[in-house]
Amino acid sequence: MKFYRRLQPIKAMSFDLDDTLYDNYPVVRRAEAWMHMHLRSQYPHITHLDNNGWLQLKRHVIHLQPSLVHDVSAIRIACLTTLFLRHGYSDAEANSVAQGIFAQVLAVRSDFVVPEQTFAVLSALASKIPLIAVTNGNVDTDKIGLTPFFTAVIKPGNGLRMKPYPDLFSLAAKTLEVPPQHILHVGDHLNSDVAGAIRNGFMSAWFNDQQQSLMTSSKASHLPDIEITHLDELTSLL
Repeated sequence: MKFYRRLQPIKAMSFDLDDTLYDNYPVVRRAEAWMHMHLRSQYPHITHLDNNGWLQLKRHVIHLQPSLVHDVSAIRIACLTTLFLRHGYSDAEANSVAQGIFAQVLAVRSDFVVPEQTFAVLSALASKIPLIAVTNGNVDTDKIGLTPFFTAVIKPGNGLRMKPYPDLFSLAAKTLEVPPQHILHVGDHLNSDVAGAIRNGFMSAWFNDQQQSLMTSSKASHLPDIEITHLDELTSLL
């Protein structure tokens, strides 16, 4: 554990989820692969887009509906809906099919086992202070067993912008009823989590299990309060 500045008394912690409490990359890759396989097998008449094609479709959808940039679930549904509209489906049919496919993608995306160490650390922390999840993603925390550890699980969408914008951090502090300067936000992303926390008055614990260099990273704009490489280091702070 590295300390970059003195911590204020910690009265609550907020946690990023993806790539902080579990390895998210292979999970998302598997969900993406499932979606493409499902489209090919169940809708062979639909033009199957490569990665660049999906990226172009996503940009098109966000151009038409800029507010969707803060809601990964809504973007996915809108892209699928647009794809089916392009192939002659009515608005109602396209939306219905898109909603159904997305529900299955989300189920696959949330079908993994969280490391036992994560449960142990959260259990130890939650016995002493309130915890809250603040995520830009859309994982189903009920399905992966994380919901019971948190006062709430806060996600963007419905007018709430993603981290590092203030929206989720402000709602977290309000929900916890704890001043931001006494909340330690734990996350792996140097912009969304570290910069977002610092800009919004939280303390920041940078979870750096990938041996990144804070001094050379192009994403580093703010110094975290502390840097950790293992989640169980957090228990020594209380």
